[in-house]
Amino acid sequence: HTNIQCACDDDDFYCNNNVTTPAATKKEEPSITVLSRQTSATMAKQTITDPRFPQRLVIVAGTYDGVLAGWDTVEHVREQDKNDIELKLLRRNDGTHLKLSFAMAAHEGSVRCLDISTATSPSIPVKHGDSSEEKKTEKKKRKRVDESKNNEDDKVGEHSDETPEPGSLLSGGFDETINVFNLQKHNQTGELKTPNDLGSPLCCSFAPPSSSSTSPSTHALVGLTSGKVVLYKKRDWSVQHVLSGHDDGGVQCLAVHPTGRMALTGGRDGKIILWDLIKGRLAFVHKLPSRGKGKGRKETVNHIIWSDDGNRYAFCYGTKITARDVTSGEDLLDVDLPGRVNQLA
Repeated sequence: HTNIQCACDDDDFYCNNNVTTPAATKKEEPSITVLSRQTSATMAKQTITDPRFPQRLVIVAGTYDGVLAGWDTVEHVREQDKNDIELKLLRRNDGTHLKLSFAMAAHEGSVRCLDISTATSPSIPVKHGDSSEEKKTEKKKRKRVDESKNNEDDKVGEHSDETPEPGSLLSGGFDETINVFNLQKHNQTGELKTPNDLGSPLCCSFAPPSSSSTSPSTHALVGLTSGKVVLYKKRDWSVQHVLSGHDDGGVQCLAVHPTGRMALTGGRDGKIILWDLIKGRLAFVHKLPSRGKGKGRKETVNHIIWSDDGNRYAFCYGTKITARDVTSGEDLLDVDLPGRVNQLA
């Protein structure tokens, strides 16, 4: 029996697990919770050195009643709580496993979309007023850093000690608000309302996405129920572009290209739109065939994704899955399944 208590203090949020066991009158079978916890810890010990698996795992979920909950394999302890004896007794150290990191009410209404950006790695500082020799030394250092990064990229499948750290968490809710959280400091860094009369967020993504290793995220893309797509500057969360192309059925899904220069969106109007994020304009529109007796019912694009190299993309609608090559436009996959397809990976 586990009683989870959450507490909030100003902008910091944390969670304590108070475990209480009732007095047993007879021999009880082990609970599923205990078994699953032991199994996950054992699996983590077996696979922690496997280069195919990440050294850290962060999972964030949003609920229908506006609550955000996060789990992490690295435990976060506030500075003022590090010497708290009671909290030390509550904290477990039985191997690598997902621990409840936070739980809080973030929106008034359901959470519609979530995305996490990768934290930016610190760069080599350049001191003003350095001599020419010192500048040359700095250039050599930067060159060595770039060469080491290139060597790491060439080693496909090999394990790297540098594990990407989670940076910012973006959440959009039915209440037409977008919240920004710092997952390293565990505090809220911003809250903004969607532009007037554009509706509530349905999907969101950082640009470039967290899966991209080319450069850190500088922008965020949000699809709204009005059919508009808003491009925000991550630096100050100002609106850079409002993109129009879908009808008022809403933007169902979006996917930012690994380079962060373009994005694909799918709507309930049966359109797949390619956006030029640099110029802030529509680049290409693909309309899906209508269905129904009179062929008047438009398909809804449920999900759309890019490949890691950005050379292919895939989307699903109804019971169909299509994967397409960017350069040639050729369909690499076009299948019809017995049931509805909701998501791709």
